[in-house]
Amino acid sequence: MQNKIDEIIRIGKWIWEKDLSGGASGNLSVRVDKETILITGRGTCLGALKAEDVCTIRMNGEPLAKGFVPSSEKLFHTSVYQYLDARAVVHVHPTFCNGYFSVHDRISFDTFETRLVLGDVPVIDQKTPTITDIMPVIEALKNSNIVVLKHHGVVAAGETLNDAFFLAQTLEEAVKIACIRDLYAGTDRPAAAPASGGNAAAPSASAGTFELFSKEQIARIVRLVNEDAQFRQMALQTNLETKLAVVLDETQTAYCFHFSGGGIKDFTTDIADAEFVISGKADYWRAIFKRQLDPFAATTQKKLKLKGDFAKISRWYVPFNRLFDLWTSVPVK
Repeated sequence: MQNKIDEIIRIGKWIWEKDLSGGASGNLSVRVDKETILITGRGTCLGALKAEDVCTIRMNGEPLAKGFVPSSEKLFHTSVYQYLDARAVVHVHPTFCNGYFSVHDRISFDTFETRLVLGDVPVIDQKTPTITDIMPVIEALKNSNIVVLKHHGVVAAGETLNDAFFLAQTLEEAVKIACIRDLYAGTDRPAAAPASGGNAAAPSASAGTFELFSKEQIARIVRLVNEDAQFRQMALQTNLETKLAVVLDETQTAYCFHFSGGGIKDFTTDIADAEFVISGKADYWRAIFKRQLDPFAATTQKKLKLKGDFAKISRWYVPFNRLFDLWTSVPVK
């Protein structure tokens, strides 16, 4: 327990030092077990937290220590742990994010790093000083580990406070870049889609929908990829030669794709010799195929697990980005 308290104090100092929250704003929490969480107290300064500023509360918001007053966002924090797999939550009020999203409803990223880490960040309008309409935020966090609360701040969730903090910091830095970009451009240009290597729209799939991870779905994907001239050009230009496998966690259904000669040479259900393996729950895969979740961000945010050398797979970012566009044109149930 003391280690978790020390972690909250450390992350609170980082947040303060990076100007992600000022005064007595912002709050942090970590899961202790199924019944309790640790959370910062109301009116505390994240940059000057002491052990007594952090306490355990039950999932109904009741503190275990007499006299402790938890953050006013306690019901939001407990809701995250009741509905999601997260083990840590960061809620901050970054200056640049709040300013930018007061006049924008989304952001386009100008570096590959921010797109890989953040994906398409949801922006939800906020009408009260605390998060009172909780479920829209919870729903958004199912597909993105970071959500902007318009006129309020940012919430991020993760396996650790480090993970959540890095997401909040990355978004604030991305907003700074966007502000500088618009300043240099001499205009406040409309937000565009995130940079994706210049991909054109994916072709329309045939009528009907497929069962997730069915052989019919996979066969349709392979056919689309091998018929796509743009993918072939990208694959040949980057010398795409590898075996990549995808796994559905609940059933362990798996497929291994052999990329060679500008297309998918073949695919099997044997993943033993796959150079890269991407695995995840059905909800996340379904969100990817329905274009609700960016596959690259899903990997960096640990919604999907990647086994393999990320530095090596990133050299094929352009053809794989096109690949995922083609995948998502095949509708799933």
